[in-house]
Amino acid sequence: MLEIKHVKLLEAISRLGTLSSAARELGYSQPAISQQLRNIERYLRTPLVIRTSQGAFLTEAGQIVVDRGNKAIEALALANSEVLAISGLETGKVRLASFPSGAATVLPPTLGKLHRMHQGLQFSLAEAEPEQALELLRSGKCDVALVYNYNSAPGASMQTPFALDDEVVIPITTENVYVALSPGHPAARKADVDLIELESERWVAGCTACRGHLVSTCQEAGFVPEVAFETDDYVALQGLVAEGLGVALIPELMLRAARTPSVLELRLLKRPQRRLVAAVTTKRLTMVPAIKETLNALASLQLEPQKTHDFTLQA
Repeated sequence: MLEIKHVKLLEAISRLGTLSSAARELGYSQPAISQQLRNIERYLRTPLVIRTSQGAFLTEAGQIVVDRGNKAIEALALANSEVLAISGLETGKVRLASFPSGAATVLPPTLGKLHRMHQGLQFSLAEAEPEQALELLRSGKCDVALVYNYNSAPGASMQTPFALDDEVVIPITTENVYVALSPGHPAARKADVDLIELESERWVAGCTACRGHLVSTCQEAGFVPEVAFETDDYVALQGLVAEGLGVALIPELMLRAARTPSVLELRLLKRPQRRLVAAVTTKRLTMVPAIKETLNALASLQLEPQKTHDFTLQA
């Protein structure tokens, strides 16, 4: 029957291009590799590898084994991570993955409080946007994923599209999304802004998810935004807007994470936009004391009131 070693063998052949190279990487002799390959092809009754003068290549059947097998390996890695933690073999380390502004604003006060309460508790952090953070969680490479979801409806649930059946979502905060304008911008005369008023503006956009939200929000308002500047640097984004080079949609946590000395005009939209922030983990990992404590701390986080001396903020 198919085993993990067969998946690893085929993956190595596909990546390296020869049986001899695969044998060296995996620590086998080439005859042993050839024997394994013959056995599994005999079992499956179809060729998995084609050898030519240019090297070795997987057949369609061989590629299916690799694609499906890699998913099985990831599932086993996740199971291993959860079982070791539940059985009490964890080292007191909680592995987190978070989007940048969450890592800069939500995690420091939370992890600092936990560290003061539990000196032996350790943390690691991987910076990742929500989709990548969830991939890390589901492949067993992190314990808690900090994610966000844009939604214009008050009280919208975080359960969709993030959580799978065996996952738990812990809401942390709901933040406003502001439209950022340069000082003296005509739209800044109003308490809130109708997005269609900015149809002719040039826009500054950030990460893929933020840019996707900008495009979909503008399309709902009846136009396609002209994205003139693309940057994931919060300071650069705010500086470009402050100089009148474009306008932008900025979530509140981004303003907390980094500020420019420039004055920005910040307004809510007539159709309010919000970003819901939550932590996601698996149901079984919530049984681990260190992870449960971390989730409780995130759920009880109270962010300090936003100081707005660097901005003209009307909400």
